[in-house]
Amino acid sequence: MKDTNTTGHLYPSDLEQASNSYLMAIVAVISGLPLPILNTVASLIYYLAHRRSSYFVRWHSLQALLAQAVMIPFNSFAFGWAITLIASDTPISFINLQGGYNGESDNFIYNPGYFILYAVFIILLNIAEFIAVIITATQVRKGKNVRWFIIANIADALTSKENRDPYVL
Repeated sequence: MKDTNTTGHLYPSDLEQASNSYLMAIVAVISGLPLPILNTVASLIYYLAHRRSSYFVRWHSLQALLAQAVMIPFNSFAFGWAITLIASDTPISFINLQGGYNGESDNFIYNPGYFILYAVFIILLNIAEFIAVIITATQVRKGKNVRWFIIANIADALTSKENRDPYVL
């Protein structure tokens, strides 16, 4: 994350709305943790609701949406894998009766050891993203323009510089 100060021409309401675009995903995490798509849907609704806002608000709403979209494949694969393990007829055990590891399954999808490794990775990735979102929201509320690596460049390309704020004099 890179930040630069841009408070020269922003209204306090712009700072609050831009900061809220990141907090929208946090609220969605709290309300719908098992479904990974809810965070992205909440960010998409917030972005669509603020399409006519200032460039700063639109840009940060889009960056928050893209940050959530990046997480979809990782979270969806983990969710699907968990459902597959739960719904499978294959007996799943970590340790066989002789006390050794039960590595009989050739298919890694039905191997709970691989799932646990991936689940730990996903949990750590989501915690890191959660912390980054909170830090970004607080910095944006203070007037700093926080840019996420790679995602900020995509947000730059997708956000029109045209002034769409209907309340600007």
